[in-house]
Amino acid sequence: MSKKSTVFTLGLATFTMFFGAGNIVFPLSLGRDMGNMVFYAILGFFITAIFVPLLGLISVMLFEGDYKKFLSTIGTIPANLIALICMILLGPFGCIARCIVISYSAVQWHLPNISLFTYSLIASIFVFLVTQNKNRIVGILGKYLGPVKLTLLLSVIAVGLAAPFMIEPTTFTSSQSFMRGFNDGYFTMDLICALFFSMLIYTALKKMLAEEGKTSPRDLIIYGIKSSLIGGGLLGVVYLGFCTIAAMYGPHIHGIGRDQILSALTTKILGHGAGILANATVAITCLTTAIALTTVFADYLAHELTKSKIRYPYALLITTVITFAMSNLGFEGIMNFVEPIIVVLYPALIVLCLANIASKAFGFRYIKPVVFTALIASLVFNYGQAIASLIIR
Repeated sequence: MSKKSTVFTLGLATFTMFFGAGNIVFPLSLGRDMGNMVFYAILGFFITAIFVPLLGLISVMLFEGDYKKFLSTIGTIPANLIALICMILLGPFGCIARCIVISYSAVQWHLPNISLFTYSLIASIFVFLVTQNKNRIVGILGKYLGPVKLTLLLSVIAVGLAAPFMIEPTTFTSSQSFMRGFNDGYFTMDLICALFFSMLIYTALKKMLAEEGKTSPRDLIIYGIKSSLIGGGLLGVVYLGFCTIAAMYGPHIHGIGRDQILSALTTKILGHGAGILANATVAITCLTTAIALTTVFADYLAHELTKSKIRYPYALLITTVITFAMSNLGFEGIMNFVEPIIVVLYPALIVLCLANIASKAFGFRYIKPVVFTALIASLVFNYGQAIASLIIR
């Protein structure tokens, strides 16, 4: 495999693993709601949904893709606790279940008689079967499922942008739109994904470069950054397209649930018959991400949380059973569970990424104080009033 092919394959795998349920829902709902202020919203969204995850991916690669080494800079107990919380969000209690629900919403748009219970059961079994061989996941995502997903997404965007629709004005100001985009970028949860996907990317990159005789840490970092930038660039193209067409068609998708915007939008753009494309797009997008997330969570459950007391196949089974149960809460039910945790944890993780990069590059030694300060400040900012009322009582 040539150098360019190696970088592009891993970049495409990075895009594929990141782009799941939240990456569909939030840019589309953002574009629909922001109207002619959408481009201010996109700017904020790009910061937290692209730049921050890439920052996380690169920072963990400086620790050889090992999230445990990355988190250990704040101490063993805090590191284990944060890893557990992240896995709860990333795994079947959050992202994986969310992927299943969004996939269902697209299918249900054209097949209204299928129930969430039935679909989530079938999808969970499919994910379980595909993830039996975890060592082939990156290759499958990059070589096969990634190109199909990207082609489908770009097709919807291209046809949508060709329509002569004007973007409606909105009452939101530019600063309000920017902050809405900035906050919505959190809920893609891609920074958390980056911390745990880094090992998959790093391992695949190391193997590919070894075949070319390149094994130095410098080569790994350089190629890791290049592939990350490709993945981030692809994310940016799709986000920009999604936000724009949702803003263009805002009045036509007003009142549609967030989990069904893409299905409604594609039906409007391409017609009912070609709306099948929406089903394929969402199903492939969400299930490929669910595959990667299931692999990561099951590996964590088997080897880290239970110290190999549970074998990987059984960890996969447990993961898919929990996924099935959580997915039946629906999209909003899942978000009600994960949002309160994300708004507190995310700022601290961003600070941790920056502090660890500063430590590697400049010998920065005050990682614990700055991270814990960020965590406390975030907790007070978001829930200070509730905490104060409890203390008064």
